[in-house]
Amino acid sequence: MKKIIIVGLSCVLLFGFSLSVFAADETNPVPTSDITDMQNLVDLIETLVNWFFAIIMIIAVFMLLFAAFNWLTSAGNEEKIGTARKMLIYALVGIAIALVSKGLIEIIKGLVGSQ
Repeated sequence: MKKIIIVGLSCVLLFGFSLSVFAADETNPVPTSDITDMQNLVDLIETLVNWFFAIIMIIAVFMLLFAAFNWLTSAGNEEKIGTARKMLIYALVGIAIALVSKGLIEIIKGLVGSQ
């Protein structure tokens, strides 16, 4: 039980510190005005996708680490190895979805003719 609490608090702290890093990012500012043209809409979508990407990547890294820990501590137990393998697959699928979402921004920019 103590291990779960320690891991949970560590995850919350690491996630909190990563948010402060994104707050200092001035290369992709959040649109502050109403959406009046296509460029503002593309900027809003880009900001949302960047947040989605960051959150999914953080979760995927923790899933990869947890799956690796489960695999290493399985001691030959096929059930635990199967669970760890499923977690690895889910983490890799999450990373793939996050990367596709980043590519989606460029597709939308190309479709609407935005720079």
